[in-house]
Order: sequence, then C-alpha cells, then structure tokens
Amino acid sequence: MNKSELFGRSINWLTALYFIVFGIVLVLTAHGDIVLWFNARHNSTLDIFFKYWTYLGDGAVLGVLGLVLLLTNYYRFFVCMLAVAFQTLLVHIFKQWISAGEPRPKTFFADQLDQLNFVEGVTVRGYDSFPSGHTASAFVLFFFLITIVKNELLKVILFITAVLVGLSRIYLIQHFARDVYVGSVFGVISVIAAWFILKHKEGNEKLQRGLLRR
Repeated sequence: MNKSELFGRSINWLTALYFIVFGIVLVLTAHGDIVLWFNARHNSTLDIFFKYWTYLGDGAVLGVLGLVLLLTNYYRFFVCMLAVAFQTLLVHIFKQWISAGEPRPKTFFADQLDQLNFVEGVTVRGYDSFPSGHTASAFVLFFFLITIVKNELLKVILFITAVLVGLSRIYLIQHFARDVYVGSVFGVISVIAAWFILKHKEGNEKLQRGLLRR
C-alpha cells in the first residue's frame, strides 16, 4: 500500500467535512454552549438511544474486533492493535497528565445542576474531561473499518456511527464538544499512523493469514 492508496482509502470527503464544520462550530461557540444546546433537547427517545449507543466506544467493542481480526488476518490485527495503543497513549497523556482534573460538564455547571437533564441510569463523572476516551476508541474502531471496506455507503454509515458516539458523550453530559473533537482527531491519527508504520509488512503472506486461515 503506497501513500496515495492509504489516503484514498482512509481520508474521504466526509472526514474532512466533519473536522472543518465541527472546528468552525467550536470556534464560534463558548465553552459549554454545545452541551447546554444538546441538554435542552433531551427527550425519552434520545435518552434511550444515546444511553446505549455510547457503549460502542467501550474498549470491549475494540476487543471483539481485535479477536475477529486475529482469527482472520494477522496483518490487520497488528495494525488495529497498534492504532489502539497509540490512541490509548495519547488519551492517557492528556487525561492523566497534561489535563488531569479538568472539570467535566457536571462540575463546570455545578450551579445549574437543577436545570440540567440527566439520563436515568447513567453515572456522570465530574473530572478528567479532556479528551473523550470513548470518542477516541470509537473513531479508532470505525475509522479502521472504513480503511478496509470498499463500499462507499458502508464507509459513510461507519463514520456516522463514530460521530454519534461522540455526540452521545455530549448528550449524556459526560464531555464538552472540544473533548469529543480532540478525541476523534486522536482516533483518526492513530489509525493512519498505524497503517503507515506497518505498511511494509502488508506483502507478507504469513501475516495475511489468521488463526482460522492457515
């Protein structure tokens, strides 16, 4: 896989549009405005949807993908796991060191808690907001899948799935929009970096096998 092929498979118009539009919205709004905007639009349907959709950003889902890849294609397994490692390291550095203790919306809006809508059954944390680890994991998962599927409609569906995980973190009052934006950047960068680093191994026939494809 050469550089042009890699970017052709992984960087598409939807990705660029997402980062440009989201970036502009962040610049034009004050910190916390987007959280309040989403919070004012709570309803029972969205509560249920986002309450469960956010689980797609859990590490367990990445674990399932890793298992499938291990069974079918060692090369893709190593690329995916390297991307996960990069994403985990980036999120940990910021969340635990550089931005440790950063207030989440629940703490930031402490004087307005009685005016906020919370989703029943969701435990809302108060600190270590930046960046969103769930969003980073979701973008590693679905952006990796985008780079290996060929159907353009499926690529769009996968990307929207990742974006909705990010929005769920805002809707559930777990993160600010900037946390989600940077988390998605970390996820995309991690996948691209992993492909570049291991691209020279793609031609290895042994790595194109898996535990079930010997």
